[in-house]
Amino acid sequence: MTSLGAERSVQLFPPADWLHYDWAAGADAPYPGLRPTGSWLLTPDRQVHGLDAVESGWQNRTTGESVETADRIWVLAYGSNADPLKLLEKDGFLGGDSVIALRAAIIGWAAAWCDARRDEGSVVATLVPAPGRVEVHPILGLTEHQLAVMDDWERHPNTYCRTRHNDPVLLESGQPAEHVQVYLGTQQRRPALLHDGRHLLCADVPYEQADALVAR
Repeated sequence: MTSLGAERSVQLFPPADWLHYDWAAGADAPYPGLRPTGSWLLTPDRQVHGLDAVESGWQNRTTGESVETADRIWVLAYGSNADPLKLLEKDGFLGGDSVIALRAAIIGWAAAWCDARRDEGSVVATLVPAPGRVEVHPILGLTEHQLAVMDDWERHPNTYCRTRHNDPVLLESGQPAEHVQVYLGTQQRRPALLHDGRHLLCADVPYEQADALVAR
């Protein structure tokens, strides 16, 4: 198993001790939105609960209950899909079930700005190879119903294509994540933005700079 080292792990996964809150009560934010610190559970009653890694798996920090992950489909969320408010605003997405989000280190890839905009005008992101780089993003544990709805709004396979992510993904528990999928922008509709021949990574380039470079 790939190791990040103890010091690097602490930097990537700072402790999270919040319990729960009503995410819908928070203010909306520009793309890619806001994401909770740590791992979390989004419930059908619009509550976000913090999750802790324990010896037996994952535990709801508020209720102390174990969180069942065995039947979930895991999808890397590097953009606005990591914002609970976006997930709540998608009509019928939850389907009466929760969404699980586990904080993870993504190795060798990075979120990058696209040379494209959403219908409402926001510049969006994709994922690009970035050897030697480590970024922290959640992987979402979805039901089959939730995945089908997400396929629809990502316009799979023409705008974003859902595919298997084959490079290492390490959970904050220290365990590797397996069978992770990811939506990658297609070259035709969501190409990565290049400037002087280089990708503009979301963590390094502010939204305003990318926005000024993408045609309207």
